[in-house]
Amino acid sequence: MTDRLLKLEQELTAMKRSTRRWRGATTLLLVGAGLLAADAVGPTVIDHLVVRKLDVITEDGHSVLSLAQTETGGQLDLYAADGTNLLRLGTNESGGDLAVWNREGTSTIGLWSSDEGGVFSLWNAEGVQNARVSSGALTLKGSLAVENSSGVPVFVVASDDAGDGRMQLVDHEGNMVCEIRTIPGLGGALVLKTVEGKRVVLLSATDNGGSFNLMNTRGVPVVLASTSSNHGGAITVANERGMGVVTTQADGEHRGAVNVSDEDGNGTRRIRPLRGYSP
Repeated sequence: MTDRLLKLEQELTAMKRSTRRWRGATTLLLVGAGLLAADAVGPTVIDHLVVRKLDVITEDGHSVLSLAQTETGGQLDLYAADGTNLLRLGTNESGGDLAVWNREGTSTIGLWSSDEGGVFSLWNAEGVQNARVSSGALTLKGSLAVENSSGVPVFVVASDDAGDGRMQLVDHEGNMVCEIRTIPGLGGALVLKTVEGKRVVLLSATDNGGSFNLMNTRGVPVVLASTSSNHGGAITVANERGMGVVTTQADGEHRGAVNVSDEDGNGTRRIRPLRGYSP
């Protein structure tokens, strides 16, 4: 009897072991079949993923994409393979914020919202701001050019090497025909040129007031209008050699005078009104 019971217990133990092995094999088969089915159908789709921060890294551990939350909202960062931050899309106290850096880590582009409106800024490779557009204002360092359909700059606003401003108008062939510029220590000037680059009109500010010059095709001033701090205005007509032959002016007694000279500017004769004469 005792031997029979021992035999039954041994058979039951063997059956339990066999059952466990079968269940384990069945589970592995089911998992494998599920993986094969998922691979055949496509990637696993997660309808809703909740995280505080998400990083995508390279094989050597450098982050190339980062999603995170900040005090003002969400933030997206893109990095180069060496870990240099190149782009950031985020939020600030006033709204959205976009920043772009070069490979050296220098800020080159910025676009953000402020309390006054939108702001757009450009920096050069050294981090010096060259342009800024904000609500109601445009600030430039360097130049601003407007091109025609052929790519020729026809309107240019720039600063020269001395830091003074100038504005130029250019024809469709690239010839500068009009320029507004500054004269250091004096004021402003307007210059008109031919398509060959010859200066023919000059309107400028001087220590005594305004000055107006007309030049011939050789660039020689032949008509000059100017002002005097003591006598008023004067107009001089010159010959083709630039020698003044006729001058009309207001004299020191507030009267008009006309001076006529020969071809070399000599032998001047002056015409003045008679004192006390009234026609």
